[in-house]
Amino acid sequence: MSETPDPHSLLPLLTALSKSPSTIPATTVTSAITAISQARCSPVQTGALLTALHYTGLDQRADIIAGAATAMRGAGVVIPGLVAQGSDGGEGREGTYQGGLVDIVGTGGDGHNTYNVSTTAAVLASGCGVRIAKHGSRASTSSSGSADILTALGARLTAVTAPVIADIFASPATTGAGKFAFLFAPVFHPAMAHIAPIRKNLGCRTIFNILGPLISPIDYSLPGGLEARVLGVGKMSLGPVYADTLRLLGARRALVVCGEEQLDEVSCAGYTVCWRLTDAGTGVETFRVHPTLTFGVPTHPLESVAGGKGPEENAEIFKDLLQGGKEGAWPEIADFVAVNCAALLVAAGAVEGEEEVVEVVDGVRTLGGERWRRAAERAREAMRTGASWGLWEEFVEVSRKAEEAEV
Repeated sequence: MSETPDPHSLLPLLTALSKSPSTIPATTVTSAITAISQARCSPVQTGALLTALHYTGLDQRADIIAGAATAMRGAGVVIPGLVAQGSDGGEGREGTYQGGLVDIVGTGGDGHNTYNVSTTAAVLASGCGVRIAKHGSRASTSSSGSADILTALGARLTAVTAPVIADIFASPATTGAGKFAFLFAPVFHPAMAHIAPIRKNLGCRTIFNILGPLISPIDYSLPGGLEARVLGVGKMSLGPVYADTLRLLGARRALVVCGEEQLDEVSCAGYTVCWRLTDAGTGVETFRVHPTLTFGVPTHPLESVAGGKGPEENAEIFKDLLQGGKEGAWPEIADFVAVNCAALLVAAGAVEGEEEVVEVVDGVRTLGGERWRRAAERAREAMRTGASWGLWEEFVEVSRKAEEAEV
């Protein structure tokens, strides 16, 4: 018989929020979120706190978000025996990438309902020699989330548990070879289940909408966490907040991006503003990238990269893009995926070449040069050759065997 957890009252914190919200220390919020994740707080008080954090703006403060992310990481399922690097230890790889685990994720909620670009770019990057551990879930605001399209492609995501993930990244790989695995958020964050009904009844976005991209199991299962990540935000004002939050959480390499259309991806239509951690995660620099000026590919309106109406249709596009030789059927989406994959390769340090300023407008630099163009070329080459398809099929087969073992 399981013990009932000791109740935790949020009333002192709620009282403090009503009087002087700006003086609330991040550690206090961390303790509160920890108690909520342990189901020790009443639903009424939990809803009141989430609402108060939203309307006081505290859920937009980097130290508060970092504290809440730390609490949820502490409540997550740890992956025992996870290997930090590939069997080659980084040898034979281009650039400064050391063979660690990498992710690309968006916050969602940008309202554009574009094709599943970050999911496809993640799988594509594995074909470029990067070890991808993508953390994600089902759609909440769009018609096709990352888990939705991967399920439509045959993956058994609920069967991919912590031991399965550990086995995937522990298995030997040829020098320079990538890997792909998907970490389904409900499997690794069961605490979210009892919080979900509270969030649904509130009618406003809460701090939990912000936390998803920050609570990858890799970050709390490995001492160094992810080696690199790209994080897309659907609101320009969130860019510097997420960058500072990642800095506070100890991220080493990170690129936060927001398309000028308020898009949580690298835009194929025009400029994307970027916030990049520098000096091993101690600083942040801001610049822009552009499809043509940076990556050497044409621009496309967002309407042309909407993809299908649901995960099944998007799954067919996914196959055409990654099986090799069929990407020409979707030229606009292929370019969209390529620039996002290229951004991930650059963020991970997986390409060599000079980086240069190609434009300065109102004091804001647009970066480009050999490194960025080479990254886009590698992404397109991986599409043409189908280099990532075998890695995707390997993951699907592992997930199916894991499901069979559960029966």
